[in-house]
Amino acid sequence: MGRSVLADPAEAGAQACREALGGRQATMLIVFASLSHSTPEMAAAVHAAAGGDVLMIGCSTSGEFTTDGRGAGVIVNALGGPGFTASVRAVPHRSMDLYDAGVTAAGGLDDIDAEHRVVLLLGDGRSGDQQEMVRGAYEVAGAQVPLVGGCAGDDVTQTGTWHFFSSGRDLKVLSNAVLGAAIGSTSPFGIGIAHGWHKIGDPMVVTRSEGGKIYELDGEPALDVYLRRIGAPADLAADPAAFLNFATVRPLGLARRTGEDIRIIFEADPAERSISGLADTPEGALVWFMAADPEKIIDAAADAAVAAAESIAEVDPLGVLVFDCCVRPMALGEDNTELAAERLRDALKPVPFGGFYSNGEIAREPNAKGMHHLTVVALAVS
Repeated sequence: MGRSVLADPAEAGAQACREALGGRQATMLIVFASLSHSTPEMAAAVHAAAGGDVLMIGCSTSGEFTTDGRGAGVIVNALGGPGFTASVRAVPHRSMDLYDAGVTAAGGLDDIDAEHRVVLLLGDGRSGDQQEMVRGAYEVAGAQVPLVGGCAGDDVTQTGTWHFFSSGRDLKVLSNAVLGAAIGSTSPFGIGIAHGWHKIGDPMVVTRSEGGKIYELDGEPALDVYLRRIGAPADLAADPAAFLNFATVRPLGLARRTGEDIRIIFEADPAERSISGLADTPEGALVWFMAADPEKIIDAAADAAVAAAESIAEVDPLGVLVFDCCVRPMALGEDNTELAAERLRDALKPVPFGGFYSNGEIAREPNAKGMHHLTVVALAVS
């Protein structure tokens, strides 16, 4: 892993790549860059610093963090060595059908013959229900190959995201795309998930919904139920910005066999009395209001990373990739966000890690079903 916070994007990219490589040859690069550094010049500099003939995927973020700290810049994670293989795919936004994008993104699995496999996805949280992307990728990967990753960020500006891609000598910078990397290894991968939220109050049944939009809860207009149960002013939905700030840290939890998946509520329609989340909430599902446990949400990044590392306890992890929700710093506050980063560093020492604040987190394995929010997902590589 290499990191640079140099002001010039190209210089930062080259420096981070050289630091990650340490004179070695990489098979694949994974690049996380702040919106200010997500430029074609940065991507070209990273690719050139690795020799100009290397697989590369990456995306813009809402902030990055590493073993060395947080800050706007570029992170390069370099993977390679004996027993490691990879194959990458990209789907531009202009051809975007999210289910088909997931199928394409996971298609590199056809090139990977290895004992241990995983598909790393870098989606785009602004392009609709990314659960459809996960469903498409699952159609290819099946139950035996985990899916993991996150959705590109735009520094919470809602202006659009960028993805960096190379299948070798080519190089593309794409807006609002979907990328996939099928990765194989002779050593295992580990996945960890944590969020630090718990359910409160009585459950509600989703009696009418479509995708991420919830029309009815317990047979009543969803917005009315949401405002009443959360104790919000009745006219809150008339101000979209105020509703967004209020609702993003007052999520719903979708019942799963192993716990609750978080569903951020980000929008309301006062006319049709609906509320909208960032991922599918199916009809018939049980949902609860969720409350944060302050210590557990601080520890969520560390807990996810440790769980990923411990799941491959028979070998030592070489590094960990961390995908942390961009809304969590809003719930934590600046001081606790820094404390969470410190606890992550302490928990993983001396294992290096690179991560970013994402517009949605991806984990599809037996204990997790796809898209997550206000959650931390970690991938340990051995």
